[in-house]
Amino acid sequence: MPSSACSQYKDVVIVGNGPSAISLSVFLSGYRPYFKGGTHSNCYLNEKLQKMSPKKSIVEQDLSFLSEGLEGRSPNPVGLLFDTLSRPDADLGVENPSLLEWKFEKEHAIDHVVLGKGKAGGAWQSMDGSMQTLSFANWMELPSLCFKEWQNSHHRDESHANNGRATIADVRRYYGDFVEERGLGSYFRDQFVVTSVQKKFYTNKDVDSESGEVEPCKCKYKNHSFLWEVRGHCFHGDIDADREEFCYCTPNVVIATGTFDVPNKLSITGENLPYVLHSLQEVEHVLSNNKKKKSQDPVVIVGAGLSAADAIIMALKMKRPVVHVFRRGANDSQLIFKKLPAAIYPEYHNIHSMMKGKTINPLYKAYPNHSLVELRDDNHVLIQTTSGGDILSMDAFCVAILIGACPNLSFLPDNGKNLGIIPRCAIDSKHNPIHVDPYSYQCVAETGLYSMGPLVGDNFVRFGLGGSLGITNHLLLTKNKQIQ
Repeated sequence: MPSSACSQYKDVVIVGNGPSAISLSVFLSGYRPYFKGGTHSNCYLNEKLQKMSPKKSIVEQDLSFLSEGLEGRSPNPVGLLFDTLSRPDADLGVENPSLLEWKFEKEHAIDHVVLGKGKAGGAWQSMDGSMQTLSFANWMELPSLCFKEWQNSHHRDESHANNGRATIADVRRYYGDFVEERGLGSYFRDQFVVTSVQKKFYTNKDVDSESGEVEPCKCKYKNHSFLWEVRGHCFHGDIDADREEFCYCTPNVVIATGTFDVPNKLSITGENLPYVLHSLQEVEHVLSNNKKKKSQDPVVIVGAGLSAADAIIMALKMKRPVVHVFRRGANDSQLIFKKLPAAIYPEYHNIHSMMKGKTINPLYKAYPNHSLVELRDDNHVLIQTTSGGDILSMDAFCVAILIGACPNLSFLPDNGKNLGIIPRCAIDSKHNPIHVDPYSYQCVAETGLYSMGPLVGDNFVRFGLGGSLGITNHLLLTKNKQIQ
């Protein structure tokens, strides 16, 4: 493995290759959305749209003006704007056609690279393909390629039979095909692990005229020009010997890694034992590899979210007994199941019904208002009521602790703690997202550093895509100012 890597210059480096990153790559490659006419149900927005110049793409518009007054399930106004133009009145349960048409304008292409640890699609590539998406199928689509049209062209129509929802397998195929069909492959680097993103200060004399290699300047002044240096390693095979280092220098870095890298833990005795799992992927692997192994010991599943519910569904399908441990009461108003329509999500409402004891399954046993207190090396599990009552013990086939996850931002100085809405605290999509300008998605704390998707509070794909519009708009404005 080389000990150092020469710097390659890019106008933009995107860290992460999930749907948000793919969407941004579409914009940066030269695709532009235009208002194609029609009427929007939001009278205030509709009036603005009708007055826009048809010769200017949405990227060239005043996003602050267009998004003013919009409301919805995203904390970011540009995310709401892009969503309501792409899927008008989607939250009313209707499927209206998009008000945007896409044009490829090569002259607007911005040189960039997308760095991902796996295949394009990010975390979606590692999920169980048989499960269904939480969102409707058309809410999973990326700019310029209708999900239904893609399904029809590939003779896939599962979403019509699943209350409008798609399978995970279809979504990850769609994301992979999207990159290929839109000609984005040259921008994507799979198996690229970013280990460091930091500022490097330069002078004009620090670029070698022959090699083009950029060398860091030793001077560090507040107003001194700088680039971001993105370092890491990539794999060209299955063995560590095929690992190579890489280094990119760029004025603009976009953090689009998502929030599923590091599973949350209970920090109890025995949590690192081999039979204790912390992800759906691990649960699927263990259950699939032990189909023929008969055991009366239950799969103990901890958590009351959708990941825990998916694990329960998976275990029951394989005829495994399940013990379900969760801290809240089964009727707690904060449970996610309370927010999902039963007609669209029958499998989750069935789990909730079992949690409440209304639906009986001989393979399922719920322990509401309980928590795991100790895990022993003989697969012995201790649980206790949250009020501190009696301790119950049982043997477990395996234990799945599925209580959420947090992002891995170890490649940023101090794990990115200076970037949050609450400074010096760990980044969390719900409680402490990265603090960005609501229109440009540039980090408030750092010039030239952007973020999008779950890291800025957009946990639904449909809203996360708005970051690509905001970032591209800001890059264009910045370029125009430099020209002037």
